Amino acid sequence: MLLELGRAAEWVDLFVPNALLRCGAQQFKGRAELLELACRTIAGQFDLAAGPGTSPGRYRHSLSDVSLFADGMQRASGFAHLNVFTVGAAGAPRWLACGVYSDKLSRCAAGCWRFESRLLMAGGAVTAESVQDLTPAASGLGAAKV
Repeated sequence: MLLELGRAAEWVDLFVPNALLRCGAQQFKGRAELLELACRTIAGQFDLAAGPGTSPGRYRHSLSDVSLFADGMQRASGFAHLNVFTVGAAGAPRWLACGVYSDKLSRCAAGCWRFESRLLMAGGAVTAESVQDLTPAASGLGAAKV
């Protein structure tokens, strides 16, 4: 939502300083690269799931099935389904891409949660291996669906 509101710096603050965001061959590591990605996404030039901007409209991201799994008091894993739409162009909104995020988070000294890594599997190509360590049965941890 922060990207869609044009708040690039606040979006980058959701990540630890050396965080990694990856989708296929595209990889962004650290604050500077994440900020560049955020600015390009806000400008409609690029979207991690949809690729180079080809639509005259703006992108909208919809996350669903957000699931988090505790790993002690300071770490968590999770995943969420992603759908990307374009809006604001002539005509009805148009679906552009989908995928699944696989996340690793940690709690900062102030108590907030930040992404350590975020892997986007575009097209929703989830495999048993990609979410194996996220399932409560595999980790022995309780699940909390948000």
